[in-house]
Amino acid sequence: MPASKLNYIVVYEGVSQVYGSSSKKIALDTPAPEGISEDKKKVLFVTFEPDTNNLCVYEVKKESDEQEN
Repeated sequence: MPASKLNYIVVYEGVSQVYGSSSKKIALDTPAPEGISEDKKKVLFVTFEPDTNNLCVYEVKKESDEQEN
């Protein structure tokens, strides 16, 4: 059985559950679970580099965060 596509991981500070998405928009726009503040949300992009056998993880910032910096 082939694996599903998953390039975005969503985690929340203090929560052990990991959420996943194949879409950046969904990963960024999906609201936090009930009772968890949106500012505790972290979206990570995951990719595998077959040439180097490296699993790479990068934090994804919301566009509004990128514009402020």
